[in-house]
Amino acid sequence: MVNEASFSVTGYVATAPTCGWTRSGTRSLFMRLAWTPRRIDKATGEWADQPTNFVSVICYSRVAENAAACLRRGDPVVVKGSLRVREQGDGNGPRRTVVEVIADAIGHDLSRGVTIFKKSTEQLEKTAVEREQQAAAGTREPLPGDRGSAERDSRGPGEGDPVPDEAELVPDEAELADGEEFDEEEARRVLAYAEAAAEPAGAAT
Repeated sequence: MVNEASFSVTGYVATAPTCGWTRSGTRSLFMRLAWTPRRIDKATGEWADQPTNFVSVICYSRVAENAAACLRRGDPVVVKGSLRVREQGDGNGPRRTVVEVIADAIGHDLSRGVTIFKKSTEQLEKTAVEREQQAAAGTREPLPGDRGSAERDSRGPGEGDPVPDEAELVPDEAELADGEEFDEEEARRVLAYAEAAAEPAGAAT
């Protein structure tokens, strides 16, 4: 917009953010922001707090939705937007001046703490500290298919494969040829011969 007064301030969320809706159905959020200027006292040479300033902050749409999800009273924030000064009151009483900031962007003040940024629809990327920790540990991100291939490479051929049950070794009647009958005695002799052949040499006395 033309001739808008751009305003940027760092401070603290002074009141619990309040959500609402405009008449057209747009999401809105209202909160009070406070900051306390500091000046050097010429008499003592030390920093001294000045009177605390307050301003109303209003935001709309996506900024309001995201602010409602992550801002709490007492959070240190940086607010950027346009400054609006207007008079409020009716003809029956004294009028007062209201100062508001229509916020275009709100973020946590990282000079006073740490925070985690989360995109609404995308996967989180690693921070610089997390990448340093990962490099120090000598690990990397697993790629698709790594787990299965690593497990197969770590075991020998045939290891880890499921061992069939003895009942599975007996053919099902439906698998027999037409007119052929299952000979259980013959199957037992074949199984005993296979076990004897698999017995290591020198095991028999």
